[in-house]
Formats: sequence, structure tokens, C-alpha cells
Amino acid sequence: MEAEILNFGRLKSYQHIFFDLDHTLWDFERNSEETIAELYQFLKMDAVGIPSARNLYESFEKANRWAWNQYHLDLIDKESLRINRFQIALSDYGVHDNDLAENMAQHYLYNCPQKKHLLPGSIEILEYLVQKTKLHLISNGFAEITQQKIENTGLKGYFKSVTTPSHSGHKKPQKEMFMYALQKANCSAKDALMIGDDVEADVLGAQRCGIDQVFFNPSKQINVVESTYEIEELNQLRHFL
Repeated sequence: MEAEILNFGRLKSYQHIFFDLDHTLWDFERNSEETIAELYQFLKMDAVGIPSARNLYESFEKANRWAWNQYHLDLIDKESLRINRFQIALSDYGVHDNDLAENMAQHYLYNCPQKKHLLPGSIEILEYLVQKTKLHLISNGFAEITQQKIENTGLKGYFKSVTTPSHSGHKKPQKEMFMYALQKANCSAKDALMIGDDVEADVLGAQRCGIDQVFFNPSKQINVVESTYEIEELNQLRHFL
């Protein structure tokens, strides 16, 4: 799909911009892989037959994507997500140890939010946009983890409001999540723009309540859902904002 950042004829001004966090500003892959590598060493996971930290990360990454998808669809709850992804990752190596999975979950949730890697251009684009409009964060992440991430990376000061499922009682892509965020920001859908990397959660979710969307697509995946705009780098937002 061709990015609409070149279609200046449809440009409009937005009074409020909502950002997703993980995979959009916060570099989930890099931060997560570092945490898994540390966890692998700390818990001596070679002793249970896992060949390397990289192997463990690859298993975790697949399990984590599956678990978050189940969570988005309301098929599992927060606690199940927290532990199931580690149980599934361990099962790739024939390890079925709930105590070990629990230790992994605790280590991961304590250490990963301390990581400070952001995606390229994150601070620069926030510095640019905060001079022009009001910025907000809307994330499906756990409230306490989201708060730690934005504090540890210096992002907190950019956002007028932060919305998570713990606040709203709903999750992206549910319409109610976006309506809650709009109400919290005291803005209407027509004055808002949603920026995120997830077609289902961010693009379709925003569409359901009439919010324009930017699909952040750095991996250049083929997208069958039409978004208002599409970008591959955050600094491309300057072309139309």
C-alpha cells in the first residue's frame, strides 16, 4: 500500500495526537531481547536445556505475540498473559516447570520496563509535535509497566494524558477504549489522530470511532486495511503534521 504522506491535498490539522507506545516509540524488540539475555544468564537456563539466550528470545517472541493477540481478543486475562508466554516458550524445549516460568515472568516484568531504548526519531518527533499540538498516549500495556517505561525513558513530560485498560476498563481495538481516551483528553474524534504500528488495535480501533489514523509500518508489511496515512519512519510525520 502506498503511503498517503504524499497526498497533501487531504491534509488537516489535529488538536490532539494519540501515540501507541510499544513498537511505536518504545523499542520493544531491543529492550525485550536484552532482558531475555540477562534473564537467561541469571536463571542459568542453559541447565534446563535451552541452547542460548537467542533461542530463548525467539521462542518468547512468538509466544508473546500469540499471548498479546489473545489478550486483545479478550480470550485471556492479564495474569494469564503474564505467565502463559513463558510457559509456552519453555515448552519449545520440553520444559514444563511452572515455578521457573513464574520466576521468568517476575524477572522480565521487573527489568524490562527499566530499559531505555526508543525507536529512531522518537524524541525528535515528540519535540517537534509538542510545540504544535497536545500529545497523549494510549496503550494496551499494564498501567504500572507503562508508567515505568515512560518515566525511565523521559517520555512522561510529553503527554497530557495516558490511557491503559486499567484506566478505561477496555482494550484497543474496542471502541470504548478510544472513546474513554477522547473524553479524558477533552477532545472530539474529528480533532484527533492515532499513530500506531498495529493494524487491528490502532488503525481499525481508531476507525471505529471516527479518528484518523497513521499506520506506522517500518517493516513494510503488506497492509490490506486502508489507513488515513502510512509511514515507515517517525520523522515522516513532519510531512503532514
